[in-house]
Amino acid sequence: MGYGDISPKTSYEKIFGIAIMCLGVVGFSFATGTLSSIMSNLDTESAKFKEKLIMLDQIRSEYHLGPALYEDIR
Repeated sequence: MGYGDISPKTSYEKIFGIAIMCLGVVGFSFATGTLSSIMSNLDTESAKFKEKLIMLDQIRSEYHLGPALYEDIR
């Protein structure tokens, strides 16, 4: 295992090493998936916010809202 400085001798040590490696893969996959999901949600929320600001700009130009009211709504 590792750099070869310590190697398993018995079957139990080999099974233990395999189990630890599998747990590492599962843990890394879970962490990567969670991070990916968080980043995706942040991007979606940002897009929704930008869409609302664009809609607010359209309403401001259509109904001639004053700057103070526009800032209050924003």
